[in-house]
Amino acid sequence: MVSDSSHQNPQECEMTRNQRGLVETCFEEGQYESGIAVLEQLRSESFKPPVSLVRQLFYIALYPPPPSLDHVEERDLNPASPSKGSPTKTKHQAPKMTFAPSVNASEAAQRLLLSFVRTNTPTSLFQALPQPGKSDELPFESDDHDSVVAKESLCIKDAKHCWAILKEGFVPRIKISQPSLLAGKKRRGKLIANTEEYIEEKYSDSVLAPVAEHAWLVLQWLVELFQRDESLASGDGSVKHSPLLLLQIPSPRSGTGLRWEADAPLDIVFYCVSQGQPQRRQLGLELMALLIGICLTAEFDFNMFLEQVTSRLYSATPEIVQTFMSGFHLSRSAQLFKLALCRKFLSDESGGRNPSSRRPKPQARAVRAARGAAAAREQNLSFTSANDSSASFSASKISMPPSGDIVHLLTGPNGRTSPAIITVKKELLISYAYLQQIAEQRDVEWQQLATDGRLEDQVNSVFGGESYAQQDRDALISLVRVWAMN
Repeated sequence: MVSDSSHQNPQECEMTRNQRGLVETCFEEGQYESGIAVLEQLRSESFKPPVSLVRQLFYIALYPPPPSLDHVEERDLNPASPSKGSPTKTKHQAPKMTFAPSVNASEAAQRLLLSFVRTNTPTSLFQALPQPGKSDELPFESDDHDSVVAKESLCIKDAKHCWAILKEGFVPRIKISQPSLLAGKKRRGKLIANTEEYIEEKYSDSVLAPVAEHAWLVLQWLVELFQRDESLASGDGSVKHSPLLLLQIPSPRSGTGLRWEADAPLDIVFYCVSQGQPQRRQLGLELMALLIGICLTAEFDFNMFLEQVTSRLYSATPEIVQTFMSGFHLSRSAQLFKLALCRKFLSDESGGRNPSSRRPKPQARAVRAARGAAAAREQNLSFTSANDSSASFSASKISMPPSGDIVHLLTGPNGRTSPAIITVKKELLISYAYLQQIAEQRDVEWQQLATDGRLEDQVNSVFGGESYAQQDRDALISLVRVWAMN
């Protein structure tokens, strides 16, 4: 069983009640930028921020900006006519304020979250995220509900997983009908606000994006959190992974077996690589590298994950396939995964499988019972932590195929060709050559293919027939000649 208790900083203490109160007072009065500034001043490696305040930061960071034609939606509440009332009454009238976060407050919250992930331990910050499959182990004090954002931020705790909070429309704009001060609260005002579950009209006729336009920095925060956790968890094992990221993959509903539900983060990965901005594409590739790390652990169903990725490649555009396949890290684990992915993609294509029916179905997991004693032993293993020894155990299942298999996939009849198939064949060769170069024992047949000219001939044959493959052919021939000299 995966444990999330590792990587605690023994010197990281809870913030004092007075420190927390300074921030809460600002938030209760709707002064979010001031509260965020105070929290920034309190940020320290010695003090971890309270879970409720980090959750409120998420809510503020994810709060959608106002529609372009309605910038005063929540700010001009019951404006007083200048011709009515005496100057004295106007002077003593309570100032108009909004309890909905402003754009400036959202940007400040995003910056502070990124600062926290670079200061405090991943485990302490992780507690503010949704916890799949966990009961509420962190009861909320009554003070947590003193502000509008404290109450509204509970939607983050109740989300299915951390990926859900990024989705377009997850945090709706606060719809305020009438401001009112609650009786008995003289020191702090409370606004009666109503957050209706609605989606802006602009969303009604379109599929909601897995990452809202204003949520990209929160996605960056998640990636940096899991990368730091992966770095802290790294031991002597051959495969690095983030134990906290593994916890965001739900356990099977049956309570037994391997984790496999990675559709949500994979949707985000492929959405990222479809973006025009290089930074967003890179963010998706970094998330994919993290997912590869956990898919190689003994608690994750590697074959199901491979199927999920392959099905997305079949429905992707050639440009997305090119961006995705060329973005893998130059590490043994990443290249082994890419090699397995290329082999599956080309094997299924040559076998005539219908891409439209490739989406994995959860009920298909029942066949695991027939996979023998080794599979049963793997499922029954009890882990006290997601460490690198477990990762190494599962990574050993990905073996290097003989060069003959690679040549067969490269030259075998695929029934058709396309830019996507050409890209996958190119990446198949590149990954296999890289793994051969770093292997302790190289495949003798591969060396002979590269040195006697046969591999160059095969590249000319496969990549020379289509005009869109000419550039790939020229690049591969240059690489083959380099491989022949190594």
